[in-house]
Amino acid sequence: MINAITQTGQSTYSANRSVAAPGTLSAFQQILQDAAQASQASSSNDTLAADLNSALQAAGLSAPPAMRIVAGPDGPKLDDDTRAAQFQSVMASNPALAARVSARLSSAEAERKAALGSAITQFAGDRPTNATADFLLRFADQNKPKAYSLSFNGATTEVQELGDHGWTPLKTTDDINRDLLAAYTGYMVTHAVSVEKRKDGDNDPAIDFKLKLARVLDGLQGA
Repeated sequence: MINAITQTGQSTYSANRSVAAPGTLSAFQQILQDAAQASQASSSNDTLAADLNSALQAAGLSAPPAMRIVAGPDGPKLDDDTRAAQFQSVMASNPALAARVSARLSSAEAERKAALGSAITQFAGDRPTNATADFLLRFADQNKPKAYSLSFNGATTEVQELGDHGWTPLKTTDDINRDLLAAYTGYMVTHAVSVEKRKDGDNDPAIDFKLKLARVLDGLQGA
């Protein structure tokens, strides 16, 4: 039965992805524009690690051990690291470099938000049911990173996200698609195949789904 349900979930997923109604992603236009700009800006990241290493070495700092750089109220800072004060001084002395690090962290958030929004709206199609919309909104809320960081090991930088299992590389749309399909398959096993668990209106078209999803992705209440 699980195999059959998995096939059903995959078929549903494929069918939903095939729907390409005009304006499907209109609620995320700004997010996608931000991500596009972030992709252009990321072309400078090839030199970020080298420039960061040079500035840190000039101040007597070195990596490894790897540094975890996060956004702070006064610019980039180290997370739970004895080198934090020295790092902060380096950033203050190199405002252009600090701005590049901050931009990379900001672009990571835009890229990740766009990836999650794109995966969910493609899965939902043009007119998701209330049941599907509820599932997708829960998935979106549960799969928003708690924080972002730039891991620097002295030679390379890697953007990472903080989730329930700690720090991991920033997820792409493909990563989220795989997680979404797995979650939907589990949802089908525990809920959708059980007539007793269905509620009145579950199969009705969802109202304001894209607006609610945008609010979830932005971290707003009342979604």
